[in-house]
Amino acid sequence: MPSSYTAPDIPAEKVTPKLVRDELLNCFESANRDFSSLLKQPVTDEALKKQVKSFVESVFSNCGVNFENPTKDGLLLAMMQCKANAEKMMGEQGTQIIEHHYTEMMKLINKLSE
Repeated sequence: MPSSYTAPDIPAEKVTPKLVRDELLNCFESANRDFSSLLKQPVTDEALKKQVKSFVESVFSNCGVNFENPTKDGLLLAMMQCKANAEKMMGEQGTQIIEHHYTEMMKLINKLSE
């Protein structure tokens, strides 16, 4: 199943924690759209955006990460928790989707300075 998310090709000096946080939301929306398609459970874009933002904000909070001013370590921690949650939720059928999105997000995380 082809995925719709590709991390933007941005020079490292322009990648900020807030940009990565916003891209994490875009990435997670894309992954959830792919999951919905895989499970044949259509969802509207507006409902998906609200659901994803609420979910990601709660993951940040549960991980002790400041959503408004994230750090590289905080983003990585929250992203790993989102990945683990998606793996539990989707199981084997979601592996390709999860790995694709994780790889794309790591392109941005790796451009962040400490």
